[in-house]
Amino acid sequence: MKPSHFAEKRLMKKVLGLFLVVVMLASVGVLPTSKVQAAGTTVTSMEYFSPADGPVISKSGVGKASYGFVMPKFNGGSATWNDVYSDVGVNVKVGNNWVDIDQAGGYIYNQNWGHWSDGGFNGYWFTLSATTEIQLYSKANGVKLEYQLVFQNINKTTITAMNPTQGPQITASFTGGAGFTYPTFNNDSAVTYEAVADDLKVYVKPVNSSTWIDIDNNAASGWIYDHNFGQFTDGGGGYWFTVTESINVKLESKTSSANLIYTITFNEPTRNSYVITPYEGTTFTADANGSIGVPLPKIDGGAAIAKELGNFVYQININGQWVDLSNSSQSKFAYSANGYNNMSDANQWGYWADYIYGLWFQPIQENMQIRIGYPLNGQAGGNIGNNFVNYTFIGNPNAPRPDVSDQEDIAIGTPTDPAISGMNLIWQDEFTGTTLDTSKWNYETGYYLNNDPATWGWGNAELQHYTNSTQNVFVQDGKLNIKAMNDSKSFPQDPNRYAQYSSGKINTKDKLSLKYGRVDFRAKLPTGDGVWPALWMLPKDSVYGTWAASGEIDVMEARGRLPGSVSGTIHFGGQWPVNQSSGGDYHFPEGQTFANDYHVYSVVWEEDSIKWYVDGKFFYKVTNQQWYSAAAPNNPNAPFDEPFYLIMNLAVGGNFDGGRTPNASDIPATMQVDYVRVYKEQ
Repeated sequence: MKPSHFAEKRLMKKVLGLFLVVVMLASVGVLPTSKVQAAGTTVTSMEYFSPADGPVISKSGVGKASYGFVMPKFNGGSATWNDVYSDVGVNVKVGNNWVDIDQAGGYIYNQNWGHWSDGGFNGYWFTLSATTEIQLYSKANGVKLEYQLVFQNINKTTITAMNPTQGPQITASFTGGAGFTYPTFNNDSAVTYEAVADDLKVYVKPVNSSTWIDIDNNAASGWIYDHNFGQFTDGGGGYWFTVTESINVKLESKTSSANLIYTITFNEPTRNSYVITPYEGTTFTADANGSIGVPLPKIDGGAAIAKELGNFVYQININGQWVDLSNSSQSKFAYSANGYNNMSDANQWGYWADYIYGLWFQPIQENMQIRIGYPLNGQAGGNIGNNFVNYTFIGNPNAPRPDVSDQEDIAIGTPTDPAISGMNLIWQDEFTGTTLDTSKWNYETGYYLNNDPATWGWGNAELQHYTNSTQNVFVQDGKLNIKAMNDSKSFPQDPNRYAQYSSGKINTKDKLSLKYGRVDFRAKLPTGDGVWPALWMLPKDSVYGTWAASGEIDVMEARGRLPGSVSGTIHFGGQWPVNQSSGGDYHFPEGQTFANDYHVYSVVWEEDSIKWYVDGKFFYKVTNQQWYSAAAPNNPNAPFDEPFYLIMNLAVGGNFDGGRTPNASDIPATMQVDYVRVYKEQ
């Protein structure tokens, strides 16, 4: 539960409240990412980004400490890191001499030093055990900027006493965010967290429970580091939590009886009625980017909480008729769960979370009327009557809208003829036999990623175990069937845990891998709560590190409870938990679903872009300006420049759809695949 290098960045916010906002925004995917791109500008000057970013940065730690600083201002601020990166080198002082860091000995990229990228900013991080001098320099003209990273070693100690510096009574925000700074240890403010970290345990429990839960590396408990709890470093550091109920948090010494209990109170509102009123105003004007943010209305005078979000109804006035915003074919709005997608020219909307919840819209170029409603009985789907708040949006006609001129639809083959003009078919499985062709596919089996019990549910809280049984994976009538069934089983890693369902997962590792190309996958998908069919791709060799530094491409994923849409996504960035993702959704035309017929799901993977299609219709694109790998910051195409192999599976439960579990009528569920075809351009 130690903070990562990324937590040491100067981008950490100045107050705890704003830090929690950033955490929550990151959890719903609205923080932008950046990457290192092609460059050509040389450095003519460098100056420190801020007083906190050099020339002297001091840290303390037990044996080592992590340092980080934002890149300097290049050329008086006229050039960015993306412009000049190929001209910037790093030296370290050895004795009295400056030596290239890669030649200095003891410095290993992405292990004890490297680059970081966050929110449009870039910088360096270092993990050091002694005071060190660093020099950035221009390779072209010798411009230099020097940093002194001062290290003070701290001796480890054990905890004899703890006194709160915040709390111990703390009230969570409406979105559940709360936190507190580290206590004073041993009645001595000079004793830092680092000095006692090895002696400190953290437990939580609901306030009405008597059972404490150890949340360190215990994802099975529902407490997941950097997801609903974690640590921050500003102001001496501390813990943050995102809660849905009132909890106690106990900090306890491993070696003594010293402990400290905090109470985080989540005040779930009492609703005497469900009448909604504006939170602040009803007229909003789009900014230069065409974006508008609207706080959700108050319910019975109080802000909405998480479990109430699904009850709201959002509508737009189209030619005098109120249309559900989620009906993209009529509303002309696309829901974007991961924040604004600047590769799409669609009007987009989604949720944001600060101290309260709200909606964002972009790009609003025209004036429009939006209304938000809430059921009078407080139940999803209930009668709304006149319980609406009406909003006026004043558009910005000059707001930019992305150029999508290169995002045409594509031709697809037929079930009996794979030929596509301009494409060579390099691999296919039409599933015409009576058994799975094991010359093309491997089975993945089990319930754990490895022998670590913490990786149960494939590290993703899934509820199924995978088998090679013909009950779960079979070929019949020209179709591959992957079937999830009620079939409980335990495994040696944790004999007391049972995977409730069996299902199938197959891959082409060591039998087919591709670097660039096109994959078409024709399938009919199952419905059901918590049912999760997927076709996806992983790297043959994880040359940039463990997931997701070496990447993942999701050709198609679907939530069984939402048969009107599917998604395509990439995962990239650093190794978990500092991974990133970018994805988009396809909404089927009215009257169609992924379950009522077979549809073709395609991904076109090129050197500098990846595009997704359903039935040949384009719906999402990312370019190498959106992705990166922390292990290869000077490689604009990493991690998507290595061979990947194919995977098909049908999961149950898991984090993809918020841990939903099937109803009794949802299982068995079957994904039927007509074909998988892989192409290269001629």
